Amino acid sequence: MKVLHLGKLCPPREGGIELFSYDLLEYLNKKGVKADLLCFGNETAKKEYRSFEYFESKMNIKLNSAPLSLDFIKTFKQIEKKYDIIHVHSPNPLAEMVALFTSKNIIIHWHSDIVRQKISYIFYKPIQQLMLRKAKKIICTSPQYFETSTQIENFKEKVIIIPLGLSTNRLNSEELDKKWLGLQSKLRGKKIVLSIGRLVYYKGFEYLIKASKYLDNDIVILIVGDGPLYKNLKNLIKKLHLENKVFLLGRVRNTAVFIKNCDVFCLPSIERSEAFGLVLVEALFYGKPLVTTDVYGSGMSYININGITGFVVPHKNPKALANAINKILSNKDLYHTFSKNAIRRFKEFEITSIGNRILTLYREVLK
Repeated sequence: MKVLHLGKLCPPREGGIELFSYDLLEYLNKKGVKADLLCFGNETAKKEYRSFEYFESKMNIKLNSAPLSLDFIKTFKQIEKKYDIIHVHSPNPLAEMVALFTSKNIIIHWHSDIVRQKISYIFYKPIQQLMLRKAKKIICTSPQYFETSTQIENFKEKVIIIPLGLSTNRLNSEELDKKWLGLQSKLRGKKIVLSIGRLVYYKGFEYLIKASKYLDNDIVILIVGDGPLYKNLKNLIKKLHLENKVFLLGRVRNTAVFIKNCDVFCLPSIERSEAFGLVLVEALFYGKPLVTTDVYGSGMSYININGITGFVVPHKNPKALANAINKILSNKDLYHTFSKNAIRRFKEFEITSIGNRILTLYREVLK
């Protein structure tokens, strides 16, 4: 069996979808499936990464967050006939358009609706819907997202729910991080609330920063990630005199060391653009209680079961975030219950389980 995945970023770039894709490709190849990746990067070349091959295509421009590349089209035409299945990770307009012209079986991996690009979506929608009509199956990552997506609602009979997953081998990495080592003296004797993500509007980091005013004195917040809102968030921390309470760390080399050493993991997102929240799965692996928000249609509430693995609180509500964090960190029995449940919950997201479900789907499609 040969499968070509059409993705966005090439290794070693690691967003949530990329991390999942790389772990999945590595697992599929170990199971005897020839699974390769076609993606966008800085040059056009065939390369190898973590036991799978990928075809990097030089990106020409980015239009409304969508990468465009002539070499992506050329490479796809050259190689697509070698494969039995084309597995498209959406949204990815160029990948969806080129897949329209293949005679191979198509599977769409529906990671997110097109949310912010409302004007361009009016023009793109006919192509998207044509692609969905042509697909044999559509993988949606959570029941919550499936039930609230208007863009795939006409194809419900094709949808199968398979969440994203991660490899325990990679999560067990013992790699150190300079920023973590530099922080240790400041964090001694403190309980750590960690949040990780791109510093963009829908992540809601400003509400977590404001929540720190209501946290117990021995609790600090670490926010890992970079993005366009870095200066705004830095100024907010300064304005509220929270420099000793909230640490905005920017990009770090190894997020795993931060997750492993935190006490609670919090994702304060405010919009449905937070379609899944794969970083929550990483936190489950390390047995960290979760605090997330009740964003309509987001997969966060699929990963974090309220009252079982942590708390789900109203979004855009700093006091609710703080109350949940304080409650977890002030009650040892509750903390240990959430921690044990988190470790159990992770097993449903382990890449071996997720990979086997996708492998079963491939076999069904080929029949």
